[in-house]
Amino acid sequence: MIEKINKIEAARRQLDTAIDLYFNEEDAISCFTLSYASLKLLFDLYPHHKDDDFATQVDRIIGETGWQHISGVGNFLKHADRDPEGILDRFDPENGMTIIGLATLLYRRIAGDFSLKMLAFDCWVEAIAADELGIPEIDQNEERAKLHKIFWSDLKVAPREVRRSYAKEHYHYFLTNHPRIQSEVAQCQKDQVDIQELLDKKVGTK
Repeated sequence: MIEKINKIEAARRQLDTAIDLYFNEEDAISCFTLSYASLKLLFDLYPHHKDDDFATQVDRIIGETGWQHISGVGNFLKHADRDPEGILDRFDPENGMTIIGLATLLYRRIAGDFSLKMLAFDCWVEAIAADELGIPEIDQNEERAKLHKIFWSDLKVAPREVRRSYAKEHYHYFLTNHPRIQSEVAQCQKDQVDIQELLDKKVGTK
């Protein structure tokens, strides 16, 4: 069936597919290519949808050297007219995560919200990098919060295959259960049940 697709939809589909590839540990080259193509689309689209300087901030965060490296890898994967015998000898499979993260931020500001897969990616980033991002612990149960912090601290220094295996599990759990969790949270808000009561009910108290 022939489709009519706008630029934002194209960027979303590229990015969602890149996220799938990242969490399922499928081809890292394809993950980078799709996420980079989405990032470039969204970066070009941003000033046509927003009149703030967020895209400029992203540009500043990446910096000239960062852009040179990212675009260098991106161009290597797209073109071969000038370097048909070229070799990409310093490709890091984790590069896709950085590109995806930047692209999701731009997408949300343009489209107004994340897609479900982008939301799952953002949830994982906030979980694995809570300390670096300054995200506070919401659980007031001290023992449970302590165990939670130890778990994530240990996971960050665990072997890559252990960390990525858990990331995949976390991702698919989120995709499967997000509608149910949202419904439960909405019901709690309706019943005026606060987040601590919900945590105590779901996780248990010590």
